[in-house]
Amino acid sequence: MNKTVYSLGLGPGDHELITVKAKRILEESDVVVVPQSNEQGRSVAREVILHYIDASKIEMCYIPMTNNKEELIKRYTEVAEKIKEMIEQGKSVSYVTQGDPTIYSTSNYLTEKLIAVGVRVKHIPGISSINAAASMLGLPLSIKKGNFGVYEMPGDPESVADLIQRHPTTVFMKVNNKLSTLVETVKRIKPERAFLVKRIGLDGEAVYDMLNGAPTPESAYLSVAVIKRGGK
Repeated sequence: MNKTVYSLGLGPGDHELITVKAKRILEESDVVVVPQSNEQGRSVAREVILHYIDASKIEMCYIPMTNNKEELIKRYTEVAEKIKEMIEQGKSVSYVTQGDPTIYSTSNYLTEKLIAVGVRVKHIPGISSINAAASMLGLPLSIKKGNFGVYEMPGDPESVADLIQRHPTTVFMKVNNKLSTLVETVKRIKPERAFLVKRIGLDGEAVYDMLNGAPTPESAYLSVAVIKRGGK
């Protein structure tokens, strides 16, 4: 029995921004598992894959948004066991995630639990919000002999300033309720360029130039910031 599942990156939200390989595996899968943070809420991942497969193939799995580590471990373990059971029934199974499976993704935690129960995981990369934001802005993340940094948004201005000073380009993910810290830091250190890109590939997509005004608090949800330090 082939105890292998595929972890598929779906990109930032535009259904055209998935790979040909991911599309093929979706179509070949008997079951596609879709993690969902809200039991009744909208699932962007589900909407993306419905362009390629019938809804009858989709298995929704609730993964709550919580900092309760024990609850999350329990839930990921339950989902892993469920996937293993489907594989043992002879079904081909894949599971999906927004962006890329290896970058701030639920896939990382589910993969760990699948390996623990003897299931092999193959990752199929997806376009991350990092790449999508840079492409929207027409800004290089890095050039020859350069570098760039990617960080989860810190909660204090000094840490934000320090990270920006480390690289020619700095990307902050998971801005969310820390937007005011980012705005405050950008205003103080005055980088060469500073953008917040919201809801990439989705309805309500927008770009905010933070050097020419502060984005509204609601702009921080599903957003990524790209900061160009300036100078050498």
